[in-house]
Amino acid sequence: MTDLHLKNASLSSEDIFSGLPIRFKHYDVSAGKIYEEQNNEYNYLVFLLEGELAVSYNEFINIKVGPRNFYLIPKSSELAVKCLSWCNGIIFLFKTLEGIYDKPVSQAYWKIASQHEQAVTLLPIHYVLSDYLDLLLRYMRNGICCPKMDKIKTQELFLLLQNLYTKEEIANLFHPILGKSLSFKEKVLQNYQDIKNVNELAGILGMGRSNFDIQFKKEFGMPPLRWMLKEKAKRIRFSIAESDITLSDIMQKYDFNSPTHLNRFCKQQFGCSPTELMKKLNTYDQ
Repeated sequence: MTDLHLKNASLSSEDIFSGLPIRFKHYDVSAGKIYEEQNNEYNYLVFLLEGELAVSYNEFINIKVGPRNFYLIPKSSELAVKCLSWCNGIIFLFKTLEGIYDKPVSQAYWKIASQHEQAVTLLPIHYVLSDYLDLLLRYMRNGICCPKMDKIKTQELFLLLQNLYTKEEIANLFHPILGKSLSFKEKVLQNYQDIKNVNELAGILGMGRSNFDIQFKKEFGMPPLRWMLKEKAKRIRFSIAESDITLSDIMQKYDFNSPTHLNRFCKQQFGCSPTELMKKLNTYDQ
């Protein structure tokens, strides 16, 4: 279901930063609207200028976001956004930080972020950043949009982030997509949901299994199979919390060949049966 409407007003380009698509879009949404998506292609940096949202993605459920705040939705997320009131803001869509931050800067952020547990980071919109967003919105509404403008405003945005917020705040904001090698992590996040096993993923990245396992553990802090199972568990938990999905639906959607297989997986990942997990997640607003 995609009830949330992104306004046509946008700055967009396909030929900047080594051909990586980067776009700004304006959203203006009435209260009660819901937006649901399997987001595989882009990272979303969401600036909420007015209104209140409840955001769920992966293992994070119903995170309340108030006006004048912003947050990141990483690619390869199952996403649900509920508009608790009329909402107005801007979304910055991008595929990777590579080409935006140079390698020393991105690695410095990665070292900081790797020292903390991953969590949703909400940052307040600084008044200088607010002025930038207001001007950007005026550009959109007046049709001032071209590849050069898109590039300029993207560079300006990240200069503002670097200068208005601490290194720890920016590192925690971009934690889900930072890595020792941005290109390796980006390719893993882009492809892991479309493959059946670790060997296939290593093949897509053009690496032998041994080298792939070593590189993967450096980036993600655990072996690839363990990480992929954890990611699968996040998606299952999200589906149960955000919909009226049945056990049969879960088995079909996530390729379980029997109820016993699903039960064993849930016991390993959640410490309870699928039915018990459903009961626990019934406390969330649907």
